[in-house]
Amino acid sequence: MQKIRHMERRETLAYWPALDEQSGDSVGLVTDLSEEGLNIHSHIQFETGQKLNLRVVIDPNISGVSLIHLHVVNAWCHPSGLSGHFHAGFKITNLSADADEAILKLLTAFSYSPK
Repeated sequence: MQKIRHMERRETLAYWPALDEQSGDSVGLVTDLSEEGLNIHSHIQFETGQKLNLRVVIDPNISGVSLIHLHVVNAWCHPSGLSGHFHAGFKITNLSADADEAILKLLTAFSYSPK
């Protein structure tokens, strides 16, 4: 079996709102995160290959910033089991140094490995 995930999955101890960068509308809650990608629980059924610019809203006391700006592309989306909601996996593209640093701080402070 081919290994698809390159980074260790890190489940979040808190869920962070993800907003569409252009509209400011909520696209869902970040439920797991790595430097390569994220999982979002959403009311939106994303198309595979759909590109988004996201703002992930976080507590500035954790990482020193209140927003992480991410460019992402949807890898998959499927129903969550809750009517009208979906789980979606996104690959992060063009990760900035600031976003990378904030993600590492979040992973250290508010995540665990679900092994």
